[in-house]
Parts: sequence; structure tokens; C-alpha cells
Amino acid sequence: MEKWKQEDPDEFEYLKKLLHIPFVPPKNYTAPTVLIWFPNSTKRANITRNERLDIYAWVKNDNPIEVRSDVYLWLEAKGPGEENFNRVGSQRVILANEYSEKSNVTVRDWSDITPFADSKEEGNATFRIWFNDMHSTYYTDSMYGKPYHQDDYYSLLELDLVNSPPRADESSIRVEPPRARYNDPIRYESRFVDVDGDMIKVTLHVLDDQGSEFDNVTQEVKPGTNVTFSASECGLFGEEDAGRNFSYRYTYDDGLDENATEIFPGPFLLPSPKIFVSDPMVEAADENRYWWQEYRFSLTVKNPEVNNLRIDLYTSTPSHPNKYQETKTINTSEEAQNVLFDIKPFDVSDADQSFSYRFKYSAPDQNSRVETDSFSGGRINPRIVRYPVYSKTIVTNILVVLLAALVGGIMIERRLYR
Repeated sequence: MEKWKQEDPDEFEYLKKLLHIPFVPPKNYTAPTVLIWFPNSTKRANITRNERLDIYAWVKNDNPIEVRSDVYLWLEAKGPGEENFNRVGSQRVILANEYSEKSNVTVRDWSDITPFADSKEEGNATFRIWFNDMHSTYYTDSMYGKPYHQDDYYSLLELDLVNSPPRADESSIRVEPPRARYNDPIRYESRFVDVDGDMIKVTLHVLDDQGSEFDNVTQEVKPGTNVTFSASECGLFGEEDAGRNFSYRYTYDDGLDENATEIFPGPFLLPSPKIFVSDPMVEAADENRYWWQEYRFSLTVKNPEVNNLRIDLYTSTPSHPNKYQETKTINTSEEAQNVLFDIKPFDVSDADQSFSYRFKYSAPDQNSRVETDSFSGGRINPRIVRYPVYSKTIVTNILVVLLAALVGGIMIERRLYR
């Protein structure tokens, strides 16, 4: 017939007239009664976008079977903000003999449908049924003199499409590790929930140390699932960001409602290492460790990238906590250098006290730090007098004091005559 239609359209039209016998209902023919049946609708007037609905067509056909025709049905829906109805699901068909003998009623269903899954608004959601009995086309919302509603049966079913906003589980929000190098495996983790089961669009906003947006990335996830953003996979940070302090926040929405979290700190990107330090040491000039002696502090440094590297030495005792001692400036090289500090760092008030020391430097080390830990140097000898009583220095000092007293006494006696 398709070939006939193309090669001999006149004969094809003639054949159509012979084969097509239009349905002419008898005088006592009445159109079927079609209603929307929505069970338990009286107990709920609200639906959500992802709620799966079971809607039925209730059809009553009181015509004698010999004059009944097939009935074709479509369920149509109109969401909030929409001007026109759209067909939902697939077409349903009722043959002439598919009615109950007792009541002339049959039912067709549209099960497990989510006609408003993509809706971007809340509000009125309306259903009607389109049907054709091979004679005329009808719409249930307009075929009756006035809208019909009794129990769970409707000529026009109107429901309210509502939405519960998504929510952030703030106890799950973290960045690991909070301190890291720019190329470490940094991961932002979070979780968001939505009681309606809507898909959630989650956007991570990375903020710089001024609070301005540095970058952002987005994922769409199922509610209740863990959300992970990998900084390396997203290309968030580069070597030029080393040493900077970042923060972040999330915005998230389900297509209808959008929310945002507070701002969370991290990560702090450690500076890229420029030098390598090792072997911090201290030696006293005498094993007794007196306060008046000279001490040698040392640190091994190596790296070819830094010139004019500044290294500061600090000591701490209970009497002089965090005391600056001296600075050395060197040009580093590929060969390890031993940086020496020969100093007398203590005074008499430090006797019988423990001391510690640390080094600070003007470039980050292999641990992305600009200072060492504080190292214990031991205990300073409790002796506070530098010379023994029998030493030449003590004897000389005593003689000088006695001589000064004698000379002063003579002068006073001569001047006052007594």
C-alpha cells in the first residue's frame, strides 16, 4: 500500500474511501463516562516532584455491546507555571467487550509515574483525561456541565506540588588534610539530605585569603550520599598557591530551593621547600656546662636555590624565655654546610636551670616550616661564682678591696685628724 500510495496516489485515495467506514452512532448512543480515580486523595492534597503516583481512569459505558466502539485514553498533566497540558505515560485502550457485565465499568491505570520530576516551581498540579470513542474527542475537564468530584473521583484532579528544601549535614563537612602542600591529595568532603528524594546540585566555592572567590566546582548527587571534591582532579591549586591560606563554603539546591553553608577554614597550603636542614646540635666549652662559658650551636643546611639565607638562633630558660642570640647569613649550595654559632648565651640568673634552643630561617625547609622544633640543651650547672676562693683572681680581688679600704681609712684619718 505504501508503494501504491507513492506510485498511484489517485487509486490509493479511492481505496481509502472504500475501506474507511466512519463510525456513525445510533440515535440512542451516549459517550462513555470517564473520570479520574485517585485513591486516598481525600487524605492528601500535596505531592512532591519525585513522588510516584498511581492514577486511574474509571470508565463506564452503558451502550449495548453491539454499538460500543473502542475507547482510546491519555492522561494529561499541567504543572505549576505551565500553560498547556502534556501527555503522561502511554496510551490506554478499552475494547468493546472489556467492561464488567454487571456494572458496565472498567478501569485503566497509569502507575508509578512522576510527571513533575523536572518542575522548577511549586504550586498547582492538574490532571485530566483525553479520550476518543472513534466518534468524538473529549476532555474530562470540559465535557461535563460543571466540574465533577465525589470521593476519590474527579473530572479534573488538582493537587499542590510542594517542596522540602535540602539540608546540609554540617558535621560531615571537612577538608583533609587541613594543612598540606599544594600537590598533596586534598579532599573536600560533605553530605546533603533531602526528604523529598530530589537530586541535589552541590557547588564548592573556594575562597582566597581575602575572602574573594578563588574557584568553584559543581556536582549533582543523590541525597544522603557523601560528596567528595578532589583538589588535584579539579585542578584547584598550583605551585604558585603554596604558602596561601584558603577557606571554603558550599551552595546547594534541588532545583527549587537554594541554600548556602557558613564559611569553613582550610586548607592552609604549606610553602614549597627551598632548603634542607638537619643535625641541630649544641656543645659547651666545658662538660660541666657553667653559665659563663661559651657554647657552640650548629645546624647543617643544604640547597642550591637560596642566596643570602638568614638563620637566627634563639635560646630559652625560665629566666630568659625565647631569647634572640645571633644571626648568620649564608649562601647555600649543593654541598651541605655546617652553620656555627659560638656565643656566651647565659648569665648568672640562668644557673641551675634547663635550657632549650631553636633555629629560624628565611626560607621554608623540607617540612614547609621556617623554624625547627625546640631542642633540649640540658641543665646549666648550679654554680654561680665563676672562680674558686683559692684562685689568683679571687685573692687579687680581695687584696684590692682591702687595699682600697686601707687607703680610704688613712685619708679620712688625716683629713679629720682622728
